[in-house]
Amino acid sequence: MTTHLDDVVERLAPAPVPAAPLTPLARDLMNEIMDAAPEPAAQPRRRWRPLVALPVAAAVAAAAWIIPSALNSTPAAALDIQEEGGYYVIEVKDLYASPKVYETQLKNLHLNVDLRVVPATPSFEGELSMDTPDWKPMTPFPYPDKIMSIDRPEGCVGVGRTCPIGLKIAKDFTGSAGVRLGRAARPGEKYEIIGSLTSVREPMNCAPFYGRPVREVRAELRKRGVTVDEYAIRKPGQRGKDAQVTTSVPDSMYVRWGGLSSYGHALLVVSAEPMPDALVKELLVKDGCPTS
Repeated sequence: MTTHLDDVVERLAPAPVPAAPLTPLARDLMNEIMDAAPEPAAQPRRRWRPLVALPVAAAVAAAAWIIPSALNSTPAAALDIQEEGGYYVIEVKDLYASPKVYETQLKNLHLNVDLRVVPATPSFEGELSMDTPDWKPMTPFPYPDKIMSIDRPEGCVGVGRTCPIGLKIAKDFTGSAGVRLGRAARPGEKYEIIGSLTSVREPMNCAPFYGRPVREVRAELRKRGVTVDEYAIRKPGQRGKDAQVTTSVPDSMYVRWGGLSSYGHALLVVSAEPMPDALVKELLVKDGCPTS
């Protein structure tokens, strides 16, 4: 039976902040979480964000954005497409347009890119997740220098449509890719790209979380306006799909992971066993948080 946990895990994305490679212990934890996703019937989906987005000085951009009107088919085009060096710089003007509308504009540039703008948790607003044919799991994304998100001004998170959301695609990109671009969720929407609750800009970043008792984490989330709807109970060595999913657990269980499923609602992965201190410290470092 497919559970809400399955649905959430399918929408997981790695934290967009660059970090050092995981140790075997931390990788085991990540595998536990990702293992909960059902086996895909078609090509697997892998999510990606380039490690470094190329900075664009505003003044230079303003001077460079002098382009043929053919790039934007109408004044009300869903995508504002400009040329900058060897790239098309694409800002999404209509965040809720049909993917077919985006497809039409991109095909006019001979780009085989399926763009979808979807609700994402705060750490992935304005960020990309990627699909592409023949991309093997645990291997680098094949086009890291061809497709990337545009830079957004500081303080844009949560502001919504007043801040630019978009991507850059190399003019010489001849492959095919599916791109999901994160936007803020509207009331009642489920997130389609989900980051960890501890990632930068998420509710529990640098707050007591990893290895803490459920009662403590739940209280911290409540202060932030977040309700825990479900818990996945993990046992040592257990595959994710075999985890017990429930709406309540003993307060004394320990939190291992969590993510927002929709605005104000979260899922926690818990265990009866405490997390090793070394793993807790490593995960805090990965999230850019102090370890003491």
